[in-house]
Amino acid sequence: MFDDLVDAPSGATGAVAVSASARAENAACARKVAAMAGMLDHAYGLSGSASRDQWCLDNFDAVAAHVGAALCITAGAAGNQLLIAVALHERFPKVAAVFAEGAVTYAVVKTVVQRGALVVDPDALRALDAELAAALCAGEAMSVHALEQTVDDAVARVDPQAVRRTQTKARDRSVELTVEDGSGFATLLSTLFVTDAKAFNQRLDLYAATVCPADPRTKAQRRADAHGAIGRGADRLVCLCGSDDCPAAQNPPAAGTVVYVIASEETLADPDSAPEPEPGPPAPSPETPAPRPDSQPDERAALDGEQPRLSDKPLRDLTLTEALTPPAGYFSTLRPAAMMGGQFLPGAIACRAAIGATITPITHPGQAPPENHYRPSKKLADFIRARDMTCRFPGCRVPASQTDIDHTIPWPHGPTAASNLKCVCRHHHLLKTFWGGEKGWCERQLDDGTVIWTAPDGQEFVTTPGSRLLFPELSRPTASVTTAGRPSPHIEGLTMPRRRTTRAQDRADRVRRERQRHETEG
Repeated sequence: MFDDLVDAPSGATGAVAVSASARAENAACARKVAAMAGMLDHAYGLSGSASRDQWCLDNFDAVAAHVGAALCITAGAAGNQLLIAVALHERFPKVAAVFAEGAVTYAVVKTVVQRGALVVDPDALRALDAELAAALCAGEAMSVHALEQTVDDAVARVDPQAVRRTQTKARDRSVELTVEDGSGFATLLSTLFVTDAKAFNQRLDLYAATVCPADPRTKAQRRADAHGAIGRGADRLVCLCGSDDCPAAQNPPAAGTVVYVIASEETLADPDSAPEPEPGPPAPSPETPAPRPDSQPDERAALDGEQPRLSDKPLRDLTLTEALTPPAGYFSTLRPAAMMGGQFLPGAIACRAAIGATITPITHPGQAPPENHYRPSKKLADFIRARDMTCRFPGCRVPASQTDIDHTIPWPHGPTAASNLKCVCRHHHLLKTFWGGEKGWCERQLDDGTVIWTAPDGQEFVTTPGSRLLFPELSRPTASVTTAGRPSPHIEGLTMPRRRTTRAQDRADRVRRERQRHETEG
């Protein structure tokens, strides 16, 4: 069934085709990496590039933004790949040649660059490059640990103080947040001092005990919900018993942080307050029986309490299939919501987030005329952030709540209207302002919020509002933009914030400090 996917020109099939395709994939990746390094080299060669090295958004940032737009990845991911590309071609040319032949993967050259980063002596660096290139040409299969050990052994032979040493457990303490796609849940993994961990564990128990006995959640669920209460600055949990005279509800929690959720009005509506259904067609025939009232449990209530039993049968009477089959689910009737930033959120969890929250209605401006001042009103700003959800630069995922609201056509020539406003993070706002113009980044905006960016090389990138999939009503066209006069240059009267030191100086200082620490530790 997959015969048509075989590489016809080469005639290779089976494992030979797999091997050849993998080598071609590696070689193509090497060309991509080389092109990225070439873009930065070209930027450094332009007139006036030296003066931009101390710009807050310097030559490297400008190229990283272009790479991010071309690959549709975030600025951080693009910057990381650009660092690897430049270091590979400047510091490890022989390893880069092996990569260009397709003999190794991008993950391998990334490991070489990162674990050889502290080698500064030119002779030692050339020796390391030659030794690693020879080892990688051998084509021996290595695990990640074996590869790291091979690189570390080679580094130790040419420059013992440059080995990336394993940090102590204390230096490795961290908190990692992993958002699960589409489920509305996330995993928080923390590595703490044991004293801090025990104190936090006791705090979770204290929060779990702030509700009344009628709360439907298990203790484990209340402890999990306590993380959100602590994060919001509340001093207790909201009780979910639903009783008007609940003793735990007499002193509602105080909140200190903000989490933005975009949801439709029908999702947040109280099911008990739903209007009576109007008379409709006759009841369905016996061939299409109506669902029983209890066959569709309230999705909000289904979030709490004990897990339902897999079966009413005794375990000994279950077949293997029945024993391994989870309880039957049901289709969601609640319209999904979204976090500010675009993450999908099931409707039931949006309802939970709305408990005790401030709900701000979002009003589509329709064909309303523009506002007669530079800064948009709160009503218009709320609409722009809800419509866009994220920074509108290609590949950027900064939540709209953390962005600037930018005029596509600069004020006062461009109006303060929905068709001329978009969310742009401060990083890409500076890029547009100081790296724009005739030979830089420029953009135009359509009435439905679509923004078309044009890169310095003339390539176009289209970004659509983040709400278009879940809330298409927010992307309905608004009043068309009419300009007044000729827009002035973006940088008129403005100056780019500057760094105290260049990026190269910062890197050299980090390498020097880490080598000194290695020498001190012996």
